[in-house]
Amino acid sequence: MRITPTACPRTACTRTARILALATLSLAFVPLAQAQSSAAYQERVRLDACLGQVQIDPSEALERAQTWRLEGGGWPAEMCEARALIELGEPLIGADILASLAEQQPVGMVDEERAELYILAGDTRFAAGQIDGAATAYDAALALTPDSVPARLARARLHADAADWTALAVDADALITRAPYLAAGWRYRGQSRLGLGDLDLAWQDMERAREQEPDDIPSLLLRGAILEARRLAAGPAD
Repeated sequence: MRITPTACPRTACTRTARILALATLSLAFVPLAQAQSSAAYQERVRLDACLGQVQIDPSEALERAQTWRLEGGGWPAEMCEARALIELGEPLIGADILASLAEQQPVGMVDEERAELYILAGDTRFAAGQIDGAATAYDAALALTPDSVPARLARARLHADAADWTALAVDADALITRAPYLAAGWRYRGQSRLGLGDLDLAWQDMERAREQEPDDIPSLLLRGAILEARRLAAGPAD
């Protein structure tokens, strides 16, 4: 049965397009050495073309993907169909397809690729306000690939948005261990420490974040929040 998507507001489509642009799915860029037959190579080329069409004309991409799926295209066709649906304003349907594909462990899909599907499903759910569903997807991605920086960043963002400072500290520490060159890990830990009332350590983390990225706007905002917290803690001036 063909799914006919509803139109989405410009802001929602723009937000979803940004998510899709930021999500790095290696599924579309499998090394040629892994293409073990001419059929596998042709399938990869078709997937590349379908994903490219999503950005140009998602309605056309959806039609192509659904036809491909009916022809026995398997998980590559379903993945492209999900991406097209997300772009066309059906984010939760698309996210559910992606998460379902990852759960099914399709033949030929490695854990890193499954994790990337979970991350994209989580990002899409998060943008749609389905926070619990996003958390489930991020948890699944990290269960498959505990060292995944993209999955850790995504879950840290969710914890920060929910003001879950203890959980945020765990993901921030993991980010600092695995990617100390990223401002985000230091900034998230500083944010968690600010939330827990440890202003001096929060300031130190904020400074480390700015060392990595001096012009990082969220780090500058964190700096202002810490200064304000210090002012309030000091009480009224004599």
